[in-house]
Amino acid sequence: KDLGENVSNYRRISKLLSLMLRHRAEEFGLEMDPYGFVALEEVVAAVQERHPDLGEEDVYKLVEEPGQHRFEISERGVRALYGHSFFVEMDGEPIKPPDRLYMWCGVKDAQRFRQQGIKPKDRFYVHLSIGRQEAEARSKKVDAPCIIEVLTAEAYAAGVEFYIRGEVVLTSEVP
Repeated sequence: KDLGENVSNYRRISKLLSLMLRHRAEEFGLEMDPYGFVALEEVVAAVQERHPDLGEEDVYKLVEEPGQHRFEISERGVRALYGHSFFVEMDGEPIKPPDRLYMWCGVKDAQRFRQQGIKPKDRFYVHLSIGRQEAEARSKKVDAPCIIEVLTAEAYAAGVEFYIRGEVVLTSEVP
C-alpha cells in the first residue's frame, strides 16, 4: 500500500494518531512515557481496533511522508511532536533558535501578547514556526489572522529555552 496514492488512509491514520497521541491516550489504553512516546505495537493495535485493514507499515509511511512532521518513530516508540493538550516533558537539548521565529494568532491576541508576552493558551507550550510562510499556512484557522515576529535572540539571551519538534519550535513562554 502506498499512502501517497491512498489519501483516505493517510487522513484516517493522521487524525487517529493525533487523537491518540496528542489528546486521549488513556481512552485508547495507551501507556505513554513522560516524553509522549508509546510503544509502536500498542499504537498499531489501537489503530487496528478502528481500522483493521491498517498496520505498522501504514503508520511508518504516514510518519515518513514528505511534508509530514507531526509524529516521530524511534526505538522508544511513536509520539506526536507537538500539539499536546496534556503535559509532556521536553527531551533532548534546547536549541539556539534563529533570531526570529513566527506565530499566527488573532488580532486581539497579538495586542495582548505585545503587552504581556506569549504564554500557551490551550496547550502546554507556545508553538512557533521557523518561517513566515509556515506561520501563514497555519493562520487559515483563525479569523482576522495576524503573524507575529518573535525576536527569539532576546528571549534566548534572557534564558528562555527552545526545542525543535519537526517544523515547530516549542517554548514555555516568550516574555
